[in-house]
Amino acid sequence: MSTIQLDTSSDKYLITLDKSMFDKEWLLRLMEKLRTEELAHQLDFDQSVEEVGETIKSDWWSKNKERFINE
Repeated sequence: MSTIQLDTSSDKYLITLDKSMFDKEWLLRLMEKLRTEELAHQLDFDQSVEEVGETIKSDWWSKNKERFINE
């Protein structure tokens, strides 16, 4: 058996991992990341969310740049 094996059924992907190669805590962290990705994928943001993010970053930088740059 290989370290990682992927099989499919009609409605699922089945991933088999060799227990001797993966720590349980590592696997739990990976599953949490996958869950976060799944939730993010379900969100339906349009382009305006990126514009809001850029405005937030720009405002923050304007207010805080003197803390990081000595002119």
